[in-house]
Amino acid sequence: MLDVGCGTSILSMFAAKAGAKHVIGVDMSTIIVKAREIVEVNGLSDKITLLQGKMEEVELPFPEVDIIISEWMGYFLLYESMLDTVLWARDRYLRKDGQGLIFPDKATIFMAGIEDGDYKEDKIGFWDNVWGFDYSPLKYTALTEPLVDTVELKAVVTDPAAVITITSTPAPSRTSPSSCPSLSPCAAPTTSTP
Repeated sequence: MLDVGCGTSILSMFAAKAGAKHVIGVDMSTIIVKAREIVEVNGLSDKITLLQGKMEEVELPFPEVDIIISEWMGYFLLYESMLDTVLWARDRYLRKDGQGLIFPDKATIFMAGIEDGDYKEDKIGFWDNVWGFDYSPLKYTALTEPLVDTVELKAVVTDPAAVITITSTPAPSRTSPSSCPSLSPCAAPTTSTP
């Protein structure tokens, strides 16, 4: 089993506890040093191997794996995500007989409209007066940058709609690797007229 971007190794440890024969965790961050300590104090060093480096540059101790796990999702699913790295690992290391698994293997982006004047004033109107100075030139920049936050349910003014579904499972026939996920635009809701 391969854990792509393992971080502190929590998914690797869950997998080992669930019965995985061996788990290889890969992360390019120095958090891998602490992850090794965490794995050791939990008595799983014999079941988990942790490698530091870019997934695309490390050499795994096994030529292929049965399962790939990763918490690859970023903000709005794809912003700063590791999907491309997971797909690379899939094409390079996932068993080629069609029996390999990836978790998660499917994700859907949903969108809904919101209206919250107080929130907008707090986040955007803020630039009109920053400690007595006019920072309004930054308003446009603030509007173009992603803003990750939670909103109250009462601010949602439309029904959520599925925009796109991404599947990371390989195509049934993998004679040549493909680093593309399957992207499925979601169908527009149908309405019936009386």
